[in-house]
Amino acid sequence: MDIAKMNYKDAVPINTINKIRTILGESGLLTLEHNWKNSVAGFHSVSVIIEGTELMTNGKGASTQFALASAYGELMERLQNFCTFRLSMDFSPETLNYQGFYYAPDEVVLSFDNILNSKEDWLTWQLSHLKPESNVTELLKMWQKVSYEDISGDFIALPFFNLRNSKLSHIPMKMVSKMYMSNGMCAGNTAEEALVQGISELLERYVNKKVIREKVVPPTIPREYLRQIHRLDAMISGIEMSGSFEVIIKDCSLGEGLPVVGVILINKSDQSYFVKFGAHPVFEIAAERTLTELLQGQDIHRMMGVREFSYRNEEYNDPNNMMSILVNGSGVYPTEFFSQNFSYEFQGFPKSVSSSNKSMLAKMVEALFAKSYDVYIRDVSYLDFPAFHVIIPGLSEIETFDDINSIIEYADFNKVRKYLRNMENFNKEKATEVINFLKTIKYSPDASVPELMNLPVKDGDFPWYYSNLDLFVTALYLWQKDYANAYRVFTDYLAEREANAHRTGAITYYKCLRDYIGAKMDKVSEKEITEILEIFYPADIVQGVLNEFSDVKDLLTYKGYFSCWNCRSCPFRRQCLHPSTERVYRILKKRYAENPPSQEALFRLLPLE
Repeated sequence: MDIAKMNYKDAVPINTINKIRTILGESGLLTLEHNWKNSVAGFHSVSVIIEGTELMTNGKGASTQFALASAYGELMERLQNFCTFRLSMDFSPETLNYQGFYYAPDEVVLSFDNILNSKEDWLTWQLSHLKPESNVTELLKMWQKVSYEDISGDFIALPFFNLRNSKLSHIPMKMVSKMYMSNGMCAGNTAEEALVQGISELLERYVNKKVIREKVVPPTIPREYLRQIHRLDAMISGIEMSGSFEVIIKDCSLGEGLPVVGVILINKSDQSYFVKFGAHPVFEIAAERTLTELLQGQDIHRMMGVREFSYRNEEYNDPNNMMSILVNGSGVYPTEFFSQNFSYEFQGFPKSVSSSNKSMLAKMVEALFAKSYDVYIRDVSYLDFPAFHVIIPGLSEIETFDDINSIIEYADFNKVRKYLRNMENFNKEKATEVINFLKTIKYSPDASVPELMNLPVKDGDFPWYYSNLDLFVTALYLWQKDYANAYRVFTDYLAEREANAHRTGAITYYKCLRDYIGAKMDKVSEKEITEILEIFYPADIVQGVLNEFSDVKDLLTYKGYFSCWNCRSCPFRRQCLHPSTERVYRILKKRYAENPPSQEALFRLLPLE
């Protein structure tokens, strides 16, 4: 088998697809394939979702088979790492501890003293890199609040295998989840294929961060160089012939030989751009994957996530912008990134002489060791499809160990979620806490209350304010009879919605509500409010507003409220996907209990050659 012709995959894509379908089917999990995209020849993408849930992954490739294999591979990566569940989903205490463990059968409970006195590599590295003024005990107390679940000890940790010295490090899982997120999670037909992909992703994001923070200007790869690789030239031409597009390929090696490329898609008809980074030891593969990633889930004529170029746009400095780039792949880049004043010269990429993923992995690890990095690996292949999480301290962090603001914000987020999941005992103090929390975070204008709660739901008959967080804040202020703040928030919401209005009737109702709230600010009587509003609004709309808002004491509960985890008594149970999601979670935990991988067995990767 010529692995180069296989895009350095260790199995043909149809075999990968069928193997994963069989594994999931035997576990009682049905997948659905949808959202196929092929707006440019040679660019294919698809989404795979587990039936009855929002557990979904995307795949891309130069053919339908490669795209589908990519989506299924990512699904196995996410499921076996419990990626979707770790920080974003909550369950009942019984489900969280199902099968007698929270995260994995080999988890251990660590106390504060265990961490402070630890001689294990990962914790030693993190503690040694704290600022001199850091109060470690106080920092650990903050970290403790990141856990949603109630546990018997201070922290739950899982063992990771250090490839450098074959030692285990027990890393607290909330630190893993928050500091690294999905960065370094990987899956593949073989362990070596998966780990090449995982390390490549870490290098890709490391370079992406460095380019933005340090305003590195990677050199443009000359088109003459790219024309030597016919399939890349054809892919680029296919995009550019689809409209007023220009594709720029960047050498993002930092002049250090890192196998990273960048792709900039520029739409000259509206001055927008979209940037993607990608990595692989073989340049052609890195470039192809980055190009296909550009159009994953996209139609070239209706691109989502693009940014309008503005010379003096300083948004790239916003931490939320960096997080958006690393998590969603969309964000603003410094103007210098597009400059011709390159930070280093393009020297070309080495021609691949590797005949296997095993040899590529060996070279990647050796290069990291040469730069004094440790490489930690956790094997999570309990569904018998190779999957891992790779951590490289100092290189793969999305957030740092001592990012106090982020830790506090997430602890507050946990508290808010608990309030909203059961509003039977909701009071004005809790309402104020929720409002203050929402003031501190940057959320999407379209974000909903179920999204804030990380609760998967279908469309249904929810209270009007559940559809949007600005409406929810308005409702919280109204419930407290704070009409001034309710008017301010609702007016801002309405102004944005009016600019993009498609439902005139809804806008008219909302305008009437705005003016009703304004009148309540001035303590106008209901009778006089009615007389004024009926001059400008239809009587039925005015009456509808008065009926719903003249008595606000039941505003938050008039349709009932979420009652997690008492699903049978919850009025929204028919719209909620939590039970089916919980079923998947329990299936995975049962399989994990039956087939836990041995971390010590990772020594089989050494020697790598």
